Amino acid sequence: MNVNDLMNMNDMYYVGNIIDVDGDGWVTKQEAQSILDELMGDDDHKATLQQDEQRYNDNKPATSYGDESPAEYKDMLTRVGVKI
Repeated sequence: MNVNDLMNMNDMYYVGNIIDVDGDGWVTKQEAQSILDELMGDDDHKATLQQDEQRYNDNKPATSYGDESPAEYKDMLTRVGVKI
């Protein structure tokens, strides 16, 4: 398992389903990496952040989130049933 296998949103990774953490279970990528390294144990199974970033090229932030115009945002809220 590596950090890219974890649910993530806005550069935060959810580890609440694999370890008991204080708070809501969302951590930074580096914290998630440390947790996985501890859980995986020996070096043969460690997920390395540098290799993952090279493999998946995820060292760049996602640009497809949060760039909606006010009209698009209002339309999305209307479609899910939020009254404005």
